[in-house]
Amino acid sequence: MNNKHLALVVIVVLIIFLVQGSLSMNNRMGKMQRDAEQAAQATAASANLLTVEQRQLSDLRNNSRELIDYLKLWQPYFDAFDSAQSAELKISLPIKQNNLVCLSQRYEVTSQKTPSLPSLLRAHLTFEDKYPLLLNWLGQTEAQLPTMRIASLRLTQGTSPDDVKMDLVLEQPLVKP
Repeated sequence: MNNKHLALVVIVVLIIFLVQGSLSMNNRMGKMQRDAEQAAQATAASANLLTVEQRQLSDLRNNSRELIDYLKLWQPYFDAFDSAQSAELKISLPIKQNNLVCLSQRYEVTSQKTPSLPSLLRAHLTFEDKYPLLLNWLGQTEAQLPTMRIASLRLTQGTSPDDVKMDLVLEQPLVKP
C-alpha cells in the first residue's frame, strides 16, 4: 500500500466520522426540538389552566363577597372570647353585678364538628329570683354577647310567689380551642 492509498483510507475514515457525527447531531437536534415542543405545549396548557383557575377564583370571590363581609361584621364578637375562661367570666360577671340568686353554675368546654368553630363553652345555670330581674338579665346578656345562644330554658314557679326558677343552658362558640 502506498501513500496515496493510505491517504484515501484516512480521508474515507474522516468522512465516515463526519457523517456519523452529523447524523448524531441531527438526532440530538430533533430530540431537542421535540422536547421544546412538548415544553411549549405544557406551558400553554399550564397557562390555560391558570386562566381558568383565576377566573374560578374571581367568581368565588364575587359570589362569597357578601359572606366575607358578614364574617367581618361578626369576627370581633367571636374574637372577644379568646379562651373558655374569658367566656366564663363574661357570663358570670353580669350575674354578680345584677345580684341575682344563682343556685348553681357549671361550665364545660365541648368540641363541635364545625371546623370553623371547633369548641364551645356550655354554661348550665340555675337561678331563683324575681321574674323581671331574670328576664332583664337574660335580655342584657343576649345584647352584650350576641354570639351566645340559648340551648335550653325552663321556667318554673319559685319558692316565693314573686320568684321564678330558671334552668338555663347557654352555649358560647369559641374560635380558639
